[in-house]
Amino acid sequence: MGDEVDGVPGIQHLVPGFGRRTALKLLKKHGSLENLLNAASVRTVGRQYAQEALTKYADYLRRNYEVLALRRDVDVHLQEEWLLERDTSNDANVLSNFFRLLEETNKSTRESRSNFTNG
Repeated sequence: MGDEVDGVPGIQHLVPGFGRRTALKLLKKHGSLENLLNAASVRTVGRQYAQEALTKYADYLRRNYEVLALRRDVDVHLQEEWLLERDTSNDANVLSNFFRLLEETNKSTRESRSNFTNG
């Protein structure tokens, strides 16, 4: 389907008219992306444009699905020092500098808007 948050383009970016509703309908009917793509490879699923898109972009969709899948079979070895409390003495300086930058940016933006509307 594609989700703007993850930065991985979905099929709607490749095929005009193939949007969220079409994707949800087909996924719900077939149960999973893999089932949908398998069905599309041997028979018609949905409208002609959807059929063609699923066939043409099957490898692309599988790859994106794999990229976004959460792996639960990874053996992670944590080191105790990773979990220890970190030194926070520098946080105040970093935040202060960050907020100062935000204030300057905000001021600059307001001035630009003011000049644009008054000039």
